[in-house]
Amino acid sequence: MVGHAIAASEPPVGEDNRIFATGELLDGVYEIMQLLGRGGMGQVFEAHDHLLNRRVAIKAAWPNPLSPPLRNEARALAAFQHPSLVAVHTLGEHRGIDYLVMERVYGVSLTQHASTRWGTGQEFSPEEVVQIVLPAAEGLSVVHRAGLVHRDIKPDNIMLTPAHRVILMDFGLVLPQFDVNGQQRVAGSPPYMAPEALMNTAEPGSGHLVDIFGLGVVAYELLTGARPYAGMTIREVIAAHERGQPEPLAELRPDCPLPLCQAVHEMLSPNPQLRIQSAEAAAWQMRAAQSDRAQSEQRALRHAKPLSVLVVDDDVDLAKILSFYVRQIVGRVEIRVAHDGEEAVKAVQKEEPDVMLLDLHMPRMNGVEVCMQLKGEGLAQNCSIISVSAGAQEHDVQLLHQLGIHHFLEKGSNLRERLRTVFGEVCGDRTLAAE
Repeated sequence: MVGHAIAASEPPVGEDNRIFATGELLDGVYEIMQLLGRGGMGQVFEAHDHLLNRRVAIKAAWPNPLSPPLRNEARALAAFQHPSLVAVHTLGEHRGIDYLVMERVYGVSLTQHASTRWGTGQEFSPEEVVQIVLPAAEGLSVVHRAGLVHRDIKPDNIMLTPAHRVILMDFGLVLPQFDVNGQQRVAGSPPYMAPEALMNTAEPGSGHLVDIFGLGVVAYELLTGARPYAGMTIREVIAAHERGQPEPLAELRPDCPLPLCQAVHEMLSPNPQLRIQSAEAAAWQMRAAQSDRAQSEQRALRHAKPLSVLVVDDDVDLAKILSFYVRQIVGRVEIRVAHDGEEAVKAVQKEEPDVMLLDLHMPRMNGVEVCMQLKGEGLAQNCSIISVSAGAQEHDVQLLHQLGIHHFLEKGSNLRERLRTVFGEVCGDRTLAAE
């Protein structure tokens, strides 16, 4: 069964109720083939692009002054390039109706997939949950780094493809971080909304924590088959929050690794300040809990083995400064230093570090080329790479985003404190040394 980020439970739509009719030609290029699905604000169609001879998805919104303009979603998605985010081709207008041309994604929504699994009596293993939540967190990290918030994370808006892509869909409610609490009405899906989103009291700049809460609800639901806070309406879900915390995962799923249980409950904290503070940190914790073996390795790492950090910088003095700062910040740490890109690749081939501080501007082999070689060789997959540079060009940043690198530090004043903040996001505050 195929879909495109629209709930499978929607009833069929008659031709008269469609925004665009089958066979209709949009701007002389996009021929409407079939309706893929519909939601409260619009419909998604499969269309044939006669100009490039390919299938695309067309999203169109019903004219509604209370709904966010489709062009908001288009601009948000067009800024990203990541495997967990759908590619946007263009924005058009037909008969006065805005439409968005997107990558045609073949797959099923997480709602459909979970319904099928549970319908046959199969539960999701902890490893399967991590394989879904991890790439979703990585996609959210890209969105949040752009200063935006999704605001509607739920199984309907997560798509799974046969090629094992996990894709965040439906950015119709996307907002800038600073504007997340400035709305006149509450928006989102109540069972997956954080308390501050339900009450419309989110602090400026904290909107990303609303998305992290929603992802925590998804993880809890996949593991248990039930949402942590019962109810469908805002009133019902608020009442569920007032009754207290959800039943501990460790009791419901004894087979669930403790780090995964802890991470999910941290994501579900009713206090935004006690949640995992970034999608990147959530992804890091998901990686740490991918299997019982990974759990044992991470526990051994915390209690017996120091954090491994590779500093890569052709400036000898700056490499010493960075090493000094890292020792101050982390405490128990094992630091290696590489002074050029080739030396860095050899160091990773010998032993993969937990964290790499990578200078982008180096002779012979720059930081971007280092990342491309590591990715090509399948190395540093569990390593958090932090770019430390005097100034990164926009095209370099975009390329690094595609390579899964989202942390950028500019060399200069107050570097120690900025480095400490990034280490907290990447590795979690528990790894940091006390002040």
